[in-house]
Amino acid sequence: MDNRFRQWQGQGWFVPTTLLVAVIWGLLIDQSSTQANPANFASLSLSSELSAQRAQGYAKGTIALHRIVGERDQQKNMCLGYGSPTPDHILVLKNNTNKLRLQVHSQKDTTLLIKGPGNRLYCLDDSAQGKDAGWLATQLPAGKYSIWVGSFERGQQFRYTVTVEAL
Repeated sequence: MDNRFRQWQGQGWFVPTTLLVAVIWGLLIDQSSTQANPANFASLSLSSELSAQRAQGYAKGTIALHRIVGERDQQKNMCLGYGSPTPDHILVLKNNTNKLRLQVHSQKDTTLLIKGPGNRLYCLDDSAQGKDAGWLATQLPAGKYSIWVGSFERGQQFRYTVTVEAL
């Protein structure tokens, strides 16, 4: 038997073990980076001390939002628009909220997709502010809400501001 083969024969565990460790390490790094930055832009947080916040973002109409969550929300509203595969913002409600308003401000036609606690979906389009999407909600439980700001037309890219306030 060739001496080179005998030299590696006793260490047959080395390559598979090294490969396994590398795969696990890669998964851990990928998972931690996802958890560290779960949204594309700034997160928002409302509590009894802080009742309003504002954040800016950049709409990237690349994927149909209904592909992320389905065609309609629980109220049978269609999930319209195009956005990013990951949420643009995370809203954390520290307390149950009786009434909340979330409004997008931009120069384009926007949509909203909001995924709340218990995977409750809210799909929204035009608001009282015109073609910018808005959300007026009552009796919201405390928790994390993932927010996608979408463009009504595929491929549009533009800046926007989102404001959220407890009323």
